[in-house]
Amino acid sequence: MKRFVSFNIAVILVLSCFCFSGIVANAEYFETESGVQVTIEKVLFKSADHTMQFPSFADYNVKDTSDAGDYAISKDINDLGYTIVFPAGTTKAEVLLSLDEDGEWFGFRINPQVNSGYWGKDENGEVDFTKPVTFIRRESTAEQDDYGVLYRNLLMGKGVSGFKDYNKIYWKLIYECNGNTYTDFFEIELVDYSSPDKVTVKAFNYNVSGLPIINMPSQQTVSADFIVKNGYDIVAVQEDFNYHNKLVSGLEGYNYMTNHTGGVPGGDGLNIFTKSMPIYNETRVAWNDACGVLANGADELTPKGFIYTVIDIGEGIYVDFYNLHADAFSDEGSIVAREKQYQQIVDFIFERSAENDRPVIVTGDFNTYMHSCNYDSDMYFYFQEQCGLKDAWNELHNGGDYFNYQKWYDSGISGWGNWDSVERFMYKSSNGVSVAPTSFEYVQVLDKNGQPVSDHSGAVCEFTFVKTAAFTEDTQQLEVVEESENNFIKTITWIFRVLIKIFTNFDFR
Repeated sequence: MKRFVSFNIAVILVLSCFCFSGIVANAEYFETESGVQVTIEKVLFKSADHTMQFPSFADYNVKDTSDAGDYAISKDINDLGYTIVFPAGTTKAEVLLSLDEDGEWFGFRINPQVNSGYWGKDENGEVDFTKPVTFIRRESTAEQDDYGVLYRNLLMGKGVSGFKDYNKIYWKLIYECNGNTYTDFFEIELVDYSSPDKVTVKAFNYNVSGLPIINMPSQQTVSADFIVKNGYDIVAVQEDFNYHNKLVSGLEGYNYMTNHTGGVPGGDGLNIFTKSMPIYNETRVAWNDACGVLANGADELTPKGFIYTVIDIGEGIYVDFYNLHADAFSDEGSIVAREKQYQQIVDFIFERSAENDRPVIVTGDFNTYMHSCNYDSDMYFYFQEQCGLKDAWNELHNGGDYFNYQKWYDSGISGWGNWDSVERFMYKSSNGVSVAPTSFEYVQVLDKNGQPVSDHSGAVCEFTFVKTAAFTEDTQQLEVVEESENNFIKTITWIFRVLIKIFTNFDFR
């Protein structure tokens, strides 16, 4: 069953030739009037507490001190990553921005004579106009990348210190394609991260190792003390099995919690605690597929799965909050089961979001890494590509890159509990609420002898939620789910199920 700071504000601009459509004001994917396909962050971010400084062309990053820059622009926090794909047949293109709808435009233009690298090539290395024009901004070349400093140049050209005095940025695209000239306009809302309506939430995700016999009750006391000392707003735990009472008795000040489902073998080990944020609509879902009875993680001995809740974080903002525990081990059967589990929760997220369009946070013990996707349980495909979630660690610590981990491999340090570990936070903005992680770290919970009380590190992620102009009040009926009285019956039933699994899987030869 076991196995396995900066402010991130991501602005990823993708004008794609793939076919997505929608409404500009509300959709991340939309089609411009001339047919250019666009994928874009709906908002940029600003802070009245910070001003932008430009000490040099290369040094435009925001530092941790309050006088070092506007949060809306920094190569260090990955708000400059982009891909743009103009349609095949494009021979010239301009990307222009303005802070005033009818004001002066700032930007850049390209053509194959001076920027041939943006165009596809034929087998002879010549520009092939039957291929789309593609911009890909890379971290290593950001400071020499025209588009990578477009926002910076816009502010410098206007002689202003940041976005704090503006509410929108206006975009204009002009391109020549197959002999015709096209012009498109759209705008991006600026969200004020100095707003008094913003909500900052510090969340903690931890596998508490509450297995009987293997672990000791005193470990839960240490975990509880750690949680209380750090004052996390929301706590999600896995393997909260037989020593649950020991854990919660130490959680002084945590006034809301989900219902415990029991120890091994009947409980799922999943719980959520909050200090002052009411928890509604608690729903537990067991995995349809699992692998391992007496080996490969023994995942079939408990009803592992995920727990879904709606959490009232304040200022009228409600969040769909998920806590999962995926199949362990890396044998073929576990990998297949884990991918089916990922698909199961993604399908559930789609269903819930279709009913109630709220921001989403997904955390838990994923039991594999993002950097192992090429051979083990492709998290990126399920959670990022299918579901549109972003991963806080990758966004904050890997430059928003979900595919290149070479610098971490080169460090010689194991990913387990250190970087891109199995303990994760994923997130998605929705319903006019912008979500941005402001910090992420892995922490060890140690006893008085300096020894870890779990084989997992904890993941700490701070999120900032800001209401935008598109925000609407949540009108869904919410309810507090009372504790079930049939845990004993469930446990007895599960014991018989486990015995059947053991005997049907045991080789008596």
